[in-house]
Amino acid sequence: MRQLIALCAVSGLIACSGSDDGSSGNGGSAGAGASGGAQSAGSNSGGTAGTTNGGSGNSGGSSAGSGNGGAGGTANGGSESGGTQNGGASGSAGNASSCKRGVAYGYHSEADMRALSSGVSWWYNWAFEPDQGVRSSYASIGLEYVPMVWGAGVSTSEVQSKAPSDSHTLLGFNEPNFGEQANLSAAQAAALWPGVQAVADARGFKLLSPAVNFCGGNCQETDPFKYLDDFFSACTNCRVDAIAVHIYVGCAGENGNHAQWMINHLKTYESRFSQPIWLTEFACSDAQNADEQRAFLVDAVTYLESDPRIERYAWFAGRANNVPHVDLLGADGQLTPLGQAYVDAPRACDSQ
Repeated sequence: MRQLIALCAVSGLIACSGSDDGSSGNGGSAGAGASGGAQSAGSNSGGTAGTTNGGSGNSGGSSAGSGNGGAGGTANGGSESGGTQNGGASGSAGNASSCKRGVAYGYHSEADMRALSSGVSWWYNWAFEPDQGVRSSYASIGLEYVPMVWGAGVSTSEVQSKAPSDSHTLLGFNEPNFGEQANLSAAQAAALWPGVQAVADARGFKLLSPAVNFCGGNCQETDPFKYLDDFFSACTNCRVDAIAVHIYVGCAGENGNHAQWMINHLKTYESRFSQPIWLTEFACSDAQNADEQRAFLVDAVTYLESDPRIERYAWFAGRANNVPHVDLLGADGQLTPLGQAYVDAPRACDSQ
């Protein structure tokens, strides 16, 4: 079985002590290290999925002291960015699928992708070219590829020339508030954004914000809400058509819903920003067994399909060795029970 390589050591730091959702801010997302050979930032920093902190409205979540919304409250602190969708109309969506469900993974074989294709309509791999194993076949299988400008080291001219002609959306920087990921201050990300936007404009892409997550240890900013506020303040004439976020929480949830802590975070993003939300990485971070992860997945997907503000979402990951019990794929082309649950879950697009 091919697996993601954990290239980023887990810090073990709790970014928000006293948090109610059993989560921490360690690591970062799979990043360039999970790109499966596709060109990206050239960084080997990825690997460990960052887990969000916070959970209840009083849990804090930032060194700046702004709340994260958690179990019911919306976040305080920082101005409401209100969906700062400045600078031009959104890129053309072309014939992109209206289905929301995707996967964050960079090592697909054709057999893997065919196994997922009955319930998954898109994927990304932290790079700007499709995985080597499906580069010539993904379109015929029926999945859409979404390229990314991972960080400052990515050549935007290469993205513009090499991103597939049938892509419709461009993802921004990967967890720039993490030192082990794109590692950009909000001001640095804003300064680089015109180059990213130029690619989206030239190719007619919809353009997503930098993908943020709660961070613990070696952070540009621990609080993703504050990071985005600062980014938009520094990027007043920038186009951002949707907000990209990563969320990793404890598996327990509350009130009988294993995904409630994730839902609370999403509602905070929705209250702070007017754009659609793309949840481009998610899982629960402390599953003791496959059943616990499956319970979280089922409750999470049920909510994500029902919330009209969630435009798309992508599970982390196809295979991973850095978050427990998250694999959708087992042997080549074989779904795990979790993967079967993911593809079998009802999709709103199927009833449209």
